[in-house]
Amino acid sequence: MSNDNFKSIEELIDNVRRGGEVEFVYNNKQYSITHFGEGQEKQIQVMEFYNYDSLVIYKSANEISEYIIESEKLKDIITKIEVTFRCF
Repeated sequence: MSNDNFKSIEELIDNVRRGGEVEFVYNNKQYSITHFGEGQEKQIQVMEFYNYDSLVIYKSANEISEYIIESEKLKDIITKIEVTFRCF
């Protein structure tokens, strides 16, 4: 496991709230959390790589904890994901 892994969902939310972007692996599938838009239109996008059916758009960092991966919420598997890239 990487030293970049998150110890809690709060740590991930704080990172994303500050503008951080994250790539991670869970059960051999890659996922990303990215920002797009500006000002009031700024949003957060979470999805499995190359799987646009998995794309969910959130208005706040707090909401990403509810993202579903294989019937589990991100907040419940946060210590099981392997972070491959993160800024902040």
